[in-house]
Amino acid sequence: MRQINSELVRKYSEVKATSVKWLWYPYIPYGKITILQGDPGDGKSTMMMNIIAAVSNGGFTPDGQRVKEAQQVIYQCSEDGMADTIKPRLIAAGADCDRVAFLDEENNAFSLDDEKLGMAIGYTKVKLVVIDPFQAYFGESNLSNTMGVRKVMRCLAFWANLYNCAIVLIGHLNKNAGTKELYRSLGSIDIMAVARSVLQVYRSENNHEIRVLKQIKNSLAPKGKETLFSIDEKRGITWIYNDEQESVSIKTVYTEKLSKQEIVAKKLLLFLSNGPVAASTILTYFAEYDICEKTVKLIKKTLGIRSLRKGGKWYWSLDN
Repeated sequence: MRQINSELVRKYSEVKATSVKWLWYPYIPYGKITILQGDPGDGKSTMMMNIIAAVSNGGFTPDGQRVKEAQQVIYQCSEDGMADTIKPRLIAAGADCDRVAFLDEENNAFSLDDEKLGMAIGYTKVKLVVIDPFQAYFGESNLSNTMGVRKVMRCLAFWANLYNCAIVLIGHLNKNAGTKELYRSLGSIDIMAVARSVLQVYRSENNHEIRVLKQIKNSLAPKGKETLFSIDEKRGITWIYNDEQESVSIKTVYTEKLSKQEIVAKKLLLFLSNGPVAASTILTYFAEYDICEKTVKLIKKTLGIRSLRKGGKWYWSLDN
């Protein structure tokens, strides 16, 4: 009988527990695979360009979360020209093109289970990898073949975890509109099983100019709220914010370009919508995104938020 040694079997007591880190909470985790799916022309690639720009230049995610520092990105796209389409889109989105790389496919074709991608991630030390569309890079693996799909997805999950980078696979939907959303992706359901977050972009039924970003799977946190955006050829993408942060009815939303002060204001109102919150908790949150205490307190005063002392601690409250 073969001897089982300590290299083969380990105990969970030997494993150090860690928390999940997020590029954009709760939509895109670091070290994991995220699927972003939608029909052609619905804006999923344009939306992702906006995220790439934020990561490459240290900007803000759509809901105002600060990307703590500018990071390297790999954006691999098989459907558009690099010079006449992809680079102009990156520039329009505000990306730092010096921090956005790609694998040259002219003489070196690759697939998702090819070691070239893993080597590129390690070499460039990227924090975000976007494959658009991922179905084009499965190589000889059949998208409907369970074993082939699992092999590819295991490779991607390994690299995401090894380098603690977020891998986003942009994909097209199949034509089975009546099926559950998780079954709408082209290929085996195993693709969805390995992904920790699955996002879907579609057009609003009330207004086809408005796109909806919906999270249909989240294995690591509560599902995020639906987010709306519009796309303009000149202005690019505009995120749409809901008055009540609840309903996505087109009648109750408005559009705007948010400054840092406006982002702080919205976050403060959201923080305090369910009652008083410890001042230290609020200030610590904003400090993590390099927003100084002076700015937060100035917005607090403008909004008429009052301070109250309870149990030896200071709290902020919207109540009069």
